[in-house]
Amino acid sequence: MNHVDAIVVGSGIAGLTAAAYLSKEKLNVLLVEKESEIGGLLGAFTVDGHVLDKGARSIIDSGIVFPMLRQLGIQMEFVANPIKITIESKSLTLYDDSDIDKYGLMLKEIYPENSKDIDAIVSDIKYVMKTMDVLYGIENPLFLPKPYDMEYLIKTLLPWFFRFVVNIRKMSKLLDPINDFLRTRTSNESLIHIITQHFFTSTPTFFALSYFTLYLQYHYPKGSTQTIVDQLESLILSEGGKIETDKQVVHIDVEQKRIRTVDGQVTSYDQMIWAADTNVLYQTIDIDNIKSLNLANKVKQSKELYKDKIGADSVFTVYMIVDLPPQRFEKITGPHCFYTPRKEGLAKISLKDIQKNGKFIEDKQKLLDWIREYVEYNTLEVSIPSLRDHTLSPKGQTGLIVSLLFDYGLVKHFDQLGIYDEFKRHITSLMISQLSDGYIDDFEKYILRTIVSTPLSIAKKTLNTQGSLTGWSFINKPFPAEYRFIRVAKSVLTPIDSIKQAGQWSFNPAGVPVSILTGKLAADAVIKDFRKAHRNKKGGYDVE
Repeated sequence: MNHVDAIVVGSGIAGLTAAAYLSKEKLNVLLVEKESEIGGLLGAFTVDGHVLDKGARSIIDSGIVFPMLRQLGIQMEFVANPIKITIESKSLTLYDDSDIDKYGLMLKEIYPENSKDIDAIVSDIKYVMKTMDVLYGIENPLFLPKPYDMEYLIKTLLPWFFRFVVNIRKMSKLLDPINDFLRTRTSNESLIHIITQHFFTSTPTFFALSYFTLYLQYHYPKGSTQTIVDQLESLILSEGGKIETDKQVVHIDVEQKRIRTVDGQVTSYDQMIWAADTNVLYQTIDIDNIKSLNLANKVKQSKELYKDKIGADSVFTVYMIVDLPPQRFEKITGPHCFYTPRKEGLAKISLKDIQKNGKFIEDKQKLLDWIREYVEYNTLEVSIPSLRDHTLSPKGQTGLIVSLLFDYGLVKHFDQLGIYDEFKRHITSLMISQLSDGYIDDFEKYILRTIVSTPLSIAKKTLNTQGSLTGWSFINKPFPAEYRFIRVAKSVLTPIDSIKQAGQWSFNPAGVPVSILTGKLAADAVIKDFRKAHRNKKGGYDVE
């Protein structure tokens, strides 16, 4: 049986971050991953010479990503990633704060009868952006070297901290779902959906409206998002850490501090960071072997809490290899675009249309007809890696990543009906038609190859509850994760002292920056426990 100081389970960005910081601390670290490759939903794959991003289409800095890389000594080049918003034939590329007024003008051209409503909504966006700028306004102090310089502490950090506390309290008053909030500003459901339908269901108002700030912080790593994965892997290995793939953890003995992987390998540990789905954690812990009745009850309560909770929306993605040069798409989509073909949006389309008594109907034609409408009125996210880095596609060809939010339960229903493959072909054809009608005539004749990823694909690859991209759905009550930013440091703790958690399941809302943040916080908590144990052994005293 092997023994390590710390085991990190799950090699997404949270697990990679945690393992990197633990390795830098010279702890004996093992990172285990159930798949044959690391990175989780971050990274890229190559097909026919095209490099295509698997999950995150680009990276939001949020004052976290860049200082994290710098603190770890990782040098990477990032290129511009402007976001384009297209509604019917109207388009706007967001470059700076002033473009929010242009966004309002574009909405007024589309919905002239709602001019005053749009003014109010744009005012709300500006208010939230200004408030959230405090959060993103400086590099996160957690990733800066300590001790802090006195001048920085007095002139920057302390004033920022007080503004941060005040503004976070303001944002705590905007936790209602964004659609509900916008209904206090306008009665035009189409306008509401056009603004919100590429956000996850019931996204809190403060987060949805602050996204207009985040759009201005999108960056793309030279060489694709895989570059981040490769650089962190290289760092972990160079610092003496170990990475093992094809090692799904199937049993955890918290008393003996041991894990067993699917191949029968047993490894003991002093500390563990769980950077994977929380449901899987509590399904894997051997509760019957926990001697402390109090702890066993806490673990049972956690298992019950999470088992029926809903994951956030998942995504349906079609990767398209196209026999057209990237320049053909430069003016149409740019490198990263949110394209909504119809201004009506999803206002009159709901999953309830194809449900009866809470269950999906089995009429295949009605289901496929609903899918047709859903795609026609939805928002497509279009990402073209080679428009950021020309080396990511062969000359004269383009790799497109086209996706839309999609319900895991509906995809599972198609699978249970035995028409999963037909469903994939149907929706792929519809997405291609949307691009053909809106952008390039006869677009389908230029397509050389398509690869499809569904919510079922994501669930199988990651074991994420319902193929979720960002952790828990906002519709869960009670909410199963920490969501108050002022308490983010507590989000990495579990009922078991020797197990910390990190990633999208530990704090919501979550994306790459929050996953990195919780990965660092979890690593810090583990390092603190190791130092505490070391001091106890040497001096017989305890420290906070």
